[in-house]
Amino acid sequence: MIIIRAKKNHNRGLRRAVRRNNYRCGTAVVEFVLAIPFLAFILGITFFFGWALMHKQKVMIADRYSAWQRVETGSWPGEDRLNNLVFNGRAADVNLSSEEPVWETADDLVNQTGQISRQSEMLADELVLQRFPAGHRAHVAASFDPEETLWQRYTGAIHHRYGREGITWRRAEVSCWLTLRDFYYADLDAVLERMPAPANRMAQTIRSLYLASW
Repeated sequence: MIIIRAKKNHNRGLRRAVRRNNYRCGTAVVEFVLAIPFLAFILGITFFFGWALMHKQKVMIADRYSAWQRVETGSWPGEDRLNNLVFNGRAADVNLSSEEPVWETADDLVNQTGQISRQSEMLADELVLQRFPAGHRAHVAASFDPEETLWQRYTGAIHHRYGREGITWRRAEVSCWLTLRDFYYADLDAVLERMPAPANRMAQTIRSLYLASW
C-alpha cells in the first residue's frame, strides 16, 4: 500500500509540472504577440533615422563641395548639377545660396599683427582685408519625398551651412609691391617731388626706381 500511494503522488506531481510548463509557454507566446507592435515601431524608427541621417550627410557634402568650387573656380555649381552629382537626382528640391564672405582667420591675423605696432596693423589690414579675396560660405537646403507612406507627414528641407576660408591665390593677387611701395615710400615720395632745381632731376631718377613695377 505504501508503494502504490507513492506512485500516485509521483504521477500527481508530474501532471502539475506539465500544467505549469504549458502555462509558462502560453504566457511567453502572449507576451511576444503583445511586443510585436513595439518591436515594429522601433524598427521603423531605426529605418527612418537612418534614412534621414543619410540625406543629412549628403547635404553636408553638397555644401562643402559648393564652397570649395566657388573658391577654386570662381563660380557656384548649378542646383541641377548639384542634385545629380550628390543626390543622384533623388532630391525633390535643392536650393543653393551664398552668404557673407568668411573673414575669421584674416581678422585674427590682423589683430595679432596689431600687437606688434599700429603701423604693422594698418599694413596687415591693407594687405589681408582690403586687397586679398576672402573665403566663401555656402548654404544648401534640400528636401526629399519619403517613399514610405508613414513618413509622408515629416516634410521639410534639410539645411546646412559651410564656410571655406582658404582660397587659391593667383600670382597677380598676391603681389604686395604696390601696396608696400605706397605704404613705406609715401613720405619719401612727397619730399622728392618737392625738390627744387637742379636737384629735381636727381629726385625724379630716384622716384623712378621705386615707382616702376619691379
